[in-house]
Amino acid sequence: MNSIARAVQAFLLVFVIAACSPAGTAAPPKSDAEREVIFAAMREGRDQADLVFVARDFKVEGAWAWVTADPQSKDGSQHYETESWLLRKAGGKWTVAAQPCVEEGCDPKDELAKIRERFPEAPAAIFPAW
Repeated sequence: MNSIARAVQAFLLVFVIAACSPAGTAAPPKSDAEREVIFAAMREGRDQADLVFVARDFKVEGAWAWVTADPQSKDGSQHYETESWLLRKAGGKWTVAAQPCVEEGCDPKDELAKIRERFPEAPAAIFPAW
């Protein structure tokens, strides 16, 4: 085999390995049990324990997750304002670490900056690019 063919073969091998390698930040599949555990943590302390979340953005890296979702009633008849959560897994349990203010007058970019400053150990890749 000549050197050009070997170079092409090596390039293709590297490309296939890179394409098949999992990324560090990813959304768990909809059927994933970890996803449901994260949603359960988001429900804790709420009046409506039967809420379901329609995820717009769901990123997990290590022990950190960022979720932006539209809460709604289980039967889909009631829809609520979009919310975001920073979650942290410690001792095998997911808990809400922070939520940005969504009230009138709150700037989403400022809120995100405050959360990132408060939790510098959270991976930058999970946060939205607001």
